[in-house]
Amino acid sequence: MEAVRSPSLGRTLGSWFWKLALVLALAYGALQILVRTDYFRDQVEDELSRLAGLEVRIGRMRATEGLNLKIRDAIGISDVAGIEARVARVRWRLFRPRGAPMLESVRVDGLALTIAPDETGSIQPAFMAPLSRSVFAWTGLTAPKELVAAQAPADAAAPARKTSPSRALEDWLGGPLVLQDVSVRWQDAQGRLQASVSGLDVVWTPLVTPKGRRVSHLDCRAAEIKVVNGPRIADLRLELVAVEGQRFLVNLQAADWGGAEPPPAPGAEARELLDAMDVPLDVRP
Repeated sequence: MEAVRSPSLGRTLGSWFWKLALVLALAYGALQILVRTDYFRDQVEDELSRLAGLEVRIGRMRATEGLNLKIRDAIGISDVAGIEARVARVRWRLFRPRGAPMLESVRVDGLALTIAPDETGSIQPAFMAPLSRSVFAWTGLTAPKELVAAQAPADAAAPARKTSPSRALEDWLGGPLVLQDVSVRWQDAQGRLQASVSGLDVVWTPLVTPKGRRVSHLDCRAAEIKVVNGPRIADLRLELVAVEGQRFLVNLQAADWGGAEPPPAPGAEARELLDAMDVPLDVRP
């Protein structure tokens, strides 16, 4: 009897194995086809538009062998601002813990941004306004007047707001965000250039500590920052850490400040960071 059962069990297991392999192959092919559908494209474009604060359209999109996304020629549609990304690689996971972000990492190569106020005076793309103001403040450069003016309504409406501008990004992305070969232009309401950055590389890495505290690290390197009728800064390095919505400047240096007054060393910011990380969660404000 045992001699009869063994071949039968082997045939059954073999049959189930091939059925499972066929199901996985069909599912893989279906997901590859899904990525190329208008429905999936619309979902991705809607999510990117929500994050950017303006309409985003994708040129081409395909799934890689690991079912991750490779997006080419994404553009932001706006009368005053602009987003152009040559290639974006998106790693995502279908099966994940409840509440965890779907995306594992995003890498964008060849990104061009044009930042300008719209007819209401709001900066577009909207997500660039807080970081733009911080860059000008930390480097000691004079920010474009439209960028300063756009800050007043938000600050007056919510003076006690401590939510980090990157909080929405942390909810959306669970791993590193890498931007390479980025160029940025700040323009006024009439479309005139106010300042520019070229050769910018950005690495943003979020993490959650064992006690549940959210921490993120931002590392920016810029080949050149130029302000119209102002200084030209070469080889800038900016590094900051955000802890539970509070941002702390860790490093800021440049090979040439181009006549601008070098900012003080961020020692006080680093001390604030260490103090913030030592505060227990149950006594956090």
